[in-house]
Amino acid sequence: MKKKTLNDRIRALKIKKMHPVMNGVFDILAKILYYNQCKVDVTYHVDPNKYRDKPVIVVANHASRMDYAFVKYAMKGRSVNFVAAENEFHRSHLQLVFKLGKVIPKKNFVPDLKTIKGMTEILRHQKNGCVCIFPCGMSTASGAQQPSMLGSGKMLKRFGVHVLCVNIHGGYFVSPKFDVKERYGKVEVEISELFNPEQLAELDETTINQKLDEALFTDDYEWNKTRQHSYKCKWGYAKNLHQLLYKCPACGEEMQMLGEGNTIKCLKCGNGATLDDKYNLVALPGSTVPENPRVWFDNERRDMHKKVQDPNFVLEEHVQIGVMHPYKYMKNKKVAHIVGDGTLRLDHTGVTYTGTRDGSPWQVHIPREAIVTICLPVDASFFYTYASGEFLQFVPDTASSLRWLFAVEEMYRTHGGLWQNYPWFNYD
Repeated sequence: MKKKTLNDRIRALKIKKMHPVMNGVFDILAKILYYNQCKVDVTYHVDPNKYRDKPVIVVANHASRMDYAFVKYAMKGRSVNFVAAENEFHRSHLQLVFKLGKVIPKKNFVPDLKTIKGMTEILRHQKNGCVCIFPCGMSTASGAQQPSMLGSGKMLKRFGVHVLCVNIHGGYFVSPKFDVKERYGKVEVEISELFNPEQLAELDETTINQKLDEALFTDDYEWNKTRQHSYKCKWGYAKNLHQLLYKCPACGEEMQMLGEGNTIKCLKCGNGATLDDKYNLVALPGSTVPENPRVWFDNERRDMHKKVQDPNFVLEEHVQIGVMHPYKYMKNKKVAHIVGDGTLRLDHTGVTYTGTRDGSPWQVHIPREAIVTICLPVDASFFYTYASGEFLQFVPDTASSLRWLFAVEEMYRTHGGLWQNYPWFNYD
């Protein structure tokens, strides 16, 4: 008999509710590790206890890597099955947590029947089941929520249960995409009801998706503009910020920004700013910068949107390629192990890798319509996607992951892909 791979075992997981004892343990850990340190305030627009005898889906904005704890404790002791990226199940430091927490695996940004089956088991076959999903599919890179992934409205309508909405404010500042070290500070959580079964039955999928996006949209920079909460970071607030802010707003040069300490600065023209403990962006003398990093981020997207209109547009870079080990968990918090290197190219046909894999020549092409976006699982130093169901990690030579993300997304959208930006996003 052929030996089962680790992924085979993950895909075969039996999904059920958490054991009551473990549920209590996870609540205590959430409070000690994050709630107390972040001085979390919860505003209950609706009492979760009102739904204790009903199946419930919780939808939440994805502000940071710690959102699971913010949601879990705010649900007042209710057992919650979270949906998480399948690749995270391959990481050794999460193995026991995911097993005890009865987490449901999901391949990011592609349809996954395993996820639907797991949710069905909890919501329809387990008593008073509760599942939490992050419809955007990935913790925010900009500090503001991105649109919900395709099929979110269809999924909610299919299950037809009560849907609670959790909005997390300040979570991005505690764990920003450009820095893996946590920066403790104020977090506020709001819980409300978004849909009841009767509303889901009446509304069409498109309308459900629109209401979902409107309800979940958050912008931590805008939220803290007036509150001015401080966050603790002794190693530099702008460290690695160039992973996100790669284009100088003054001279227009790309890949010349450098974030060190509390300063991000263009190595070519010297234009730059400091980022303070409240995440205010303060221009250096004689410099010109956007209002805040989220605005800077959006301006880079607008620039890429214009570039991909060129029928001859090409983005190309040398990368290392990584895959999951078929039988072993990834240790030392790694996401994959490197098996080769080559050239990654994006043009109007899609994404193509040409290079080596395990010492032999290898090429893979992902058609444009099959790649909606790419995922930044930890920080923005590398990214991954799926090709014919296989997880592939790419590590570019430069800090260009955000540039690749913008290029892939805007290429897909330019050609009429269904996953478009928010209708209120102004590309001009």
